[in-house]
Amino acid sequence: MATQTGITIAGPNQPYTVVDTIPRPTVGPKQALVKSLYVGLNPVEPFMQHSGILIAEFPAVIGSDTTAVVLEAGAECAKLRRGDYVFGCAPVGLNRFSPFQETFLVDEAWVFKKTARVGLEEGSTVGAGSLTAGLALIDGLKLQLPSPGTAAPRRDSWVVVMGGSGTVGQYAVQIAKLCGYKVLASSSPSKAEIARKAGADATFDNRAPLDEQLGIIERVTGGGQFGHVVDASAQAFELSIKALETIAREDKFFSTVDDWSEMNVSDSISVYRVQFGMLGRLDQPLGQHVTGVIAELVAAFEGHIETGAIRPLDYQLVPGAGWDRIIESIADLEAGKFTKKPVVKVQDE
Repeated sequence: MATQTGITIAGPNQPYTVVDTIPRPTVGPKQALVKSLYVGLNPVEPFMQHSGILIAEFPAVIGSDTTAVVLEAGAECAKLRRGDYVFGCAPVGLNRFSPFQETFLVDEAWVFKKTARVGLEEGSTVGAGSLTAGLALIDGLKLQLPSPGTAAPRRDSWVVVMGGSGTVGQYAVQIAKLCGYKVLASSSPSKAEIARKAGADATFDNRAPLDEQLGIIERVTGGGQFGHVVDASAQAFELSIKALETIAREDKFFSTVDDWSEMNVSDSISVYRVQFGMLGRLDQPLGQHVTGVIAELVAAFEGHIETGAIRPLDYQLVPGAGWDRIIESIADLEAGKFTKKPVVKVQDE
C-alpha cells in the first residue's frame, strides 16, 4: 500500500506528530483524489485533538477547511476533472477525507469547484463557516435562498445573529441578507465593524447587561419585527430565547451551533442545533440528512459565490509552509494570536 506524509494524533489529548506512514486513499466513483495546498484553521482542530470527539479512528488525521488540486477523478465524476481546483470543508474526523496530509479524498457533491472569482488562499476561508451558517439558516431557520443572480424580495423583518463577527456569524449575516432580511448582529464593540462589513444593518454590544441587550433588540427591530435568531457563537442561548419569548408571533425559530448543552425551551420556539460534524456519516440517518443538505448548499452557494453575493472572509496567511507551520499555527490559534482567520500553505502544487 502506498503511503504519504501528514499529521496524525495517536489518541485524545496526544500531540500532533508528522509521519510518513499514512495510507494513500483510493478514489471512489464520485470522488476525487486531491493534493492539499492550503488549509484554513478553525477551533474544531484543537477541540478534536484535545477531546477525541468527532474522530472516527486513531491514529487520526484531522483538518477542516481546505483548498486543493485534483490529481485523479473517479469514473462517475461529472463536476471534477484532473487539474481542477477545489475548496471547502472536509467531513471532520474521517481520515481519508482530512486535509492534514499530502493527498486526500473529496466527494464532488460536498466540495466547491474553484473559479477565478476565488483565490487559492481565500478558498480556505469558505467551507466550514458558510456551510455551518447555511445549515443554521436554511435548514434550521427555514429561510429561502434566491436563485443565483436574482434578488430575494426585501422583507420587513429582521434576523438576529448572535456572534456576527465570527467566522460562522459573518456568513450568517451574508446569507440572511441574501434571503432578503434585515440583520441585527451582536459582537464586541471592537469587532462591530467586521459584522457591518459582512452586511449587518445594525449591531449591538454582546458584553452589555442582558436586559440592555434585550432592549436594544426590541428597539432596533421596531418592537419585535423578527422571528429568527441564530446563535453563531454558542454562547448566547439565554439571550436568544428571552428575545424570542418577548415577541407576539407564532413562528419563532432559533438555530445554534451549540449541539452539546442541555436546553429547555418552550414548545412555541422551534429549535435547531447545527451538527456539521455529521457530514459524510452516511451510516446514520442524521448523517444522511446533513450530508444531503450540505450537497444542496454547495450547489447553490457555488452560484452565489460566483456572483459575489457570498464573499470569502478576510484572512491572515501564515508565513512559511508545511506540517510544522500548521502545528505551530494551531497553537497560536488556541493562544488567541490571530485577529483574522489563519490560512497555512501546505505544499507546492
